Amino acid sequence: MKNLKLTTIAFVMAGTALSADGFYISGKIGAQTQFHEIERDTGAALGEPDQSFVTRTGETDAGGGIALGYESGIGSGPLYWGAEAFYNAESAQTRNINGILVTDVQLEATYGARAILGAQVSDVVKLYTHAGVTQVDFDVTNSYTFAPPVTEDSYSETGFSYGVGASVAVADNWSVFSEYTEVVGVEFDGIPEIAGGTNRVNDNTLDLSSLSVGVKYSF
Repeated sequence: MKNLKLTTIAFVMAGTALSADGFYISGKIGAQTQFHEIERDTGAALGEPDQSFVTRTGETDAGGGIALGYESGIGSGPLYWGAEAFYNAESAQTRNINGILVTDVQLEATYGARAILGAQVSDVVKLYTHAGVTQVDFDVTNSYTFAPPVTEDSYSETGFSYGVGASVAVADNWSVFSEYTEVVGVEFDGIPEIAGGTNRVNDNTLDLSSLSVGVKYSF
């Protein structure tokens, strides 16, 4: 988090010092859907009636974020490229029940960097794709359907993000945009299970998708 704040400050200072065309700041709000999958091998240690299987659940909640970046045209045509650093505050939460194991995942934040490739399709409309690396911060709680104990942990894992978007210029230096983003490849070992003294660790996966709208100001 400290490194992200330093990156953000550096972007702002660079944009202020250079006053160069192409630097921008944006803010957005939207809906973030979190999917959580557990692959659990129950084995025989607990004498459970269920067998090894995969469970998956998903929930949608609100989120919002800010971004700082730079855009530049490619040659004399309509294509342009960009680079962006972003931070999103998230609130999606899921509960996944796999046999007797209950796992709650609370999404806290996503942040990272991405590259943009787009085209100016009219005087006011731009279409673009984006891809990058996203860090995902979240809290995990394990419990059981029959009784405590409850165990908790916090994670910060890396995923790959990609998506599409469109922006419309509405005034000098101002535009509105809408975009869709997927974050995949967020894998982590779950909290070791306490019941039965197995200390079993299960494979967990998070996938995120979001649809957002926002406003961008270009310097």
